[in-house]
Parts: sequence; C-alpha cells; structure tokens
Amino acid sequence: MKRTTLLVAVGVTVLLALVVGAALATPPKDATTTPLTRATLGKFEHQSDGIKVESKQRWADVAIAKVVLQPGGSTGWHYHPGVTVVSVNSGAVAEYDKKCHKTFLKAGEGFVESNHEVHVVRNQGKAKAVLYATFIIPTKTTEEGLRVDAPKPKNCKVK
Repeated sequence: MKRTTLLVAVGVTVLLALVVGAALATPPKDATTTPLTRATLGKFEHQSDGIKVESKQRWADVAIAKVVLQPGGSTGWHYHPGVTVVSVNSGAVAEYDKKCHKTFLKAGEGFVESNHEVHVVRNQGKAKAVLYATFIIPTKTTEEGLRVDAPKPKNCKVK
C-alpha cells in the first residue's frame, strides 16, 4: 500500500471514529455549568491529617465550577481529565457509573472521580440541585476539555 493511500485510510478512520463517538454521546439536559475560578498550582506535594495530595506532573491547575441541574435534568454521559471532587450543595442527585450502579447523594454529600471514569448525574427530584465541582487537571486542559462527552455504556438504560 502506498504511503499516501495509507495516510488517507488512517485519516478517514480517525474522522469516522470522531463522528461516530460524537453521535453516540449523550448531551446534558436542563443542566447549567458556570466556571467560577481557575489557577495554576505548578508541581505540588502536600500532606496533612492523613490526607495526601500530589501532582506528579510538572504543572497542574485547579478549577472550580458550579453545576445546576433542574428537576429531570442530566449531565449526560461524560468523564473528566485529572481528579474531580464534587459536592452536592443543595437538592439531591443520582450518580450512575459505567456499570449503571446508582449512588444517591443529597446536600452535604459528594463523590470523587478519576481515571476517566464515565458517569452521568441526574436530578430525579422535584427541586433544582446545585453541585460544585473542583477539578485538579493538567495545565494544558482547556475549559471545554474539563468535560469529555461519552456514549452511554452498553446495557445501561439510564439516559
């Protein structure tokens, strides 16, 4: 196979993968995300009271966003780069992981995500839910890159 033909074949395969992946993604519904702040931390290592936080990369950022889910709202299936710590400020939500396991969280509770864990958060209640997400991410991550859309896992009926 000629080099040009090979490069065209690879390019078409990558393009198809991107188009199909985007088509299978589940978009947010009745969800509003508002970036609040972002700062570059650089490389860090801190430990206190039995909690250790360390960046093995040369540069890391911290970003905080407010997420409001209206009743019936959903984040859509997605994942985040780095490590994300989420706290439920008001209301209640159900978080589903890639195996479709449900965790119910109410105000004052939270969860941690890492390793590109695909999940969806839904507000199945009658009042809006407000969450705050703190991202510890590679500095090169764009604002749009804080959330990566993903297709709904197979055999999971949750939207």
